[in-house]
Amino acid sequence: MHMKTYKITTLILFVTLVISFIYGIAGVVFSASGRTFIYHRSSSEYIKISLQCILGLSVLFLPSALERKFNISFPNIMHILFVLFLYGAIILGQVRGYYQRFYYWDTVLHTLSGVMLSSFGFCIIDIINKSDKINLGLSDWFMSFFSFCFAVMLDTLWEIVEFSMDAALDLNLQQYILPDGAVLTGRYALVDTMKDLIVDALGALFISIIGYIFLKRRKSASADN
Repeated sequence: MHMKTYKITTLILFVTLVISFIYGIAGVVFSASGRTFIYHRSSSEYIKISLQCILGLSVLFLPSALERKFNISFPNIMHILFVLFLYGAIILGQVRGYYQRFYYWDTVLHTLSGVMLSSFGFCIIDIINKSDKINLGLSDWFMSFFSFCFAVMLDTLWEIVEFSMDAALDLNLQQYILPDGAVLTGRYALVDTMKDLIVDALGALFISIIGYIFLKRRKSASADN
């Protein structure tokens, strides 16, 4: 049931990303010619839509590719959560404008990002640790710490990507320009980035603690049997 749901949601997201990418490119072309395309948006908004759709299409099948490459298996629910996260971040957040319409949308997604990436990190290190071929014998504490670091590292890399794209294309991904055009400076310009990193870390920490408790209970159950 979960696998069927994953395939359906993945197909829906794939088609939606392709359509949204075409919409973004068309918006860039119309903006460059001085004409309005469906919804009036700035050229940078259309560029952000196009770039994020490319990113979404690039990583959509990444979990499945990792499973085939390393002969591992992620829980089906992780696949579904991954697809739903991409939909919320790209389609709802960027294409439908939820980032602008709901001030908390970005914070919710970054928190979920920490939760999801930490869960992926935990699954990866747990699969490796249980492998008879590798037999690392990692402690529960280290596995939980790894899942936390895995999530924080990837979220930090994303902030670096946002910073680099803002520097190259002035897309305002890090929200240093307010809707009225005012440019934030000093400490105020750091608020969005630091808020994202903090909630990312909190989400990752939550899963690390849950994972640690899960490992302890699994060992206790194995010992009883």
